[in-house]
Amino acid sequence: MSTPMTDVVNQAMVDVSAYPAELADGRFTGVPDELIARLVELVADGAGVAVCHGASALLARHGLDIHREADAAAVRDYFEAVFRAFAAKVDPAKHSPLPMGYDQVASMDVDGFNKNTSFTPNSDHTESREFLTTKCVHFDSATTFIGNVYGPNTNIDGGLPIVCDTTAYCRENGVDPADLIELMPHSYNVAVKQEHAEAVLARHAVAVDVDLLDDMVMVVLNNEVDGGLAHAGSTPRLADPAKPGKRPLRHIELQFTDGENLNNWYRHYRLDIPEVKVKVPELDTPDHNRYHRGVDTALAAQSPAASGK
Repeated sequence: MSTPMTDVVNQAMVDVSAYPAELADGRFTGVPDELIARLVELVADGAGVAVCHGASALLARHGLDIHREADAAAVRDYFEAVFRAFAAKVDPAKHSPLPMGYDQVASMDVDGFNKNTSFTPNSDHTESREFLTTKCVHFDSATTFIGNVYGPNTNIDGGLPIVCDTTAYCRENGVDPADLIELMPHSYNVAVKQEHAEAVLARHAVAVDVDLLDDMVMVVLNNEVDGGLAHAGSTPRLADPAKPGKRPLRHIELQFTDGENLNNWYRHYRLDIPEVKVKVPELDTPDHNRYHRGVDTALAAQSPAASGK
């Protein structure tokens, strides 16, 4: 029997304010070796997940405020530097079921509540389309390791990251990873099929109960369908429906310049090459409610309050 996800996430908490970080001209410089070693231990050599929190405390130590946009940008860039340093220390080939020519780390900033455009540096296939961030149980396609930075939100309830042990689910139920997933109608990501997602959420998932109003977190995952963890989000809603809401996200991933790697990845999982639609699904339609609304299922929540670094 697999370790309960509440225990996995509790063990995965990493308080970045407990590690030294120098500030110069409003930007953090350098990444502590001890912090990167901890992420390698948890993500590449361990259960496949690390949750970096304590950004607000780190900023406060330097007289900065996470609610000031320039300061939030500084810690967001610091989290990306942490992920890049982590990626430089791990071998993706050990976690991928097929050869992949990863040659860069790329990041993209989006709003996880509102409609978006220009999602990635790959402007040839994303700059001209609208999209909504995926909130169902899913994997980001063809990238072994990912970092998702959340917060600080404005006027948003919910939207908590959810981590799912689909590897344990497949092992315990005799499911081939290629039979676990399906193409999404409005994304290059792949969704866990509904028949499996409900069971995964019931027995192999946890909502990470972090403070996204007054803090910022980065969830680093082994994201490969075969051997990694899926992720999702609880449904974000406006706290005050009369006011606008923002849910800033930065997604960081391994990428490659050769598109054949992407084709090979889809073929490995017996999927067609996606033909992504230009317009986002309308509210209260099956495509929106299935893939973009978020998870309403009540899940056990694990807070970093009980954990150390």
